[in-house]
Amino acid sequence: MDSGVREVNMKCWCLVGCLGLLGCGGSADPVSVAPSHCTATAGSQWLTGQVSAVLDGDTVVLGSGSRAEHIRLQGIDAPELAQNEGPAARQALSQLALNQSTRVAYTQRDRYGRVLGQVFNTGCKDLNLHMLQQGQAWFYTAYACDLELQRRTLYASAQTLARSNRLGLWQQSQPMAPWVYRNGDDPATPVCAD
Repeated sequence: MDSGVREVNMKCWCLVGCLGLLGCGGSADPVSVAPSHCTATAGSQWLTGQVSAVLDGDTVVLGSGSRAEHIRLQGIDAPELAQNEGPAARQALSQLALNQSTRVAYTQRDRYGRVLGQVFNTGCKDLNLHMLQQGQAWFYTAYACDLELQRRTLYASAQTLARSNRLGLWQQSQPMAPWVYRNGDDPATPVCAD
């Protein structure tokens, strides 16, 4: 049997095994490596589990106890809880993710050790994008170059559309970006190599 056929057979058996685990309720481990059928950055690592807590509009906890991972939704920045729109952003993310099974694609962690991830529900809806579409978060342009071009473009367009339709935080005439609220300044948007 040639290596191409062997590889296809191995992938089929892996898929059958994963579907079997899903049918039985998944792994006993609350945070485990996930099969990746949602569209994400090439080379991404995957986590899967249930969201046990939503800390704010851009941070969730996947799993619980000693196996919990703090996940920072990459590419977005939601209002801080102390800002007027902060509780609404947290509520919006809670409705999308709390007690839900999710998959997280990531390639890096932030300086606090949180996974910087693209979070998907079981139907592969990009929750990062959805928060932008609802007007519950800003596209985090200071870190735009950490995203591939396609996702950067999609996230920027989602924010533009939410803003023009005055959704969520964009109902205010001049909402304060969370990075300005935290640091008092508006950093320059980097020029990405691609």
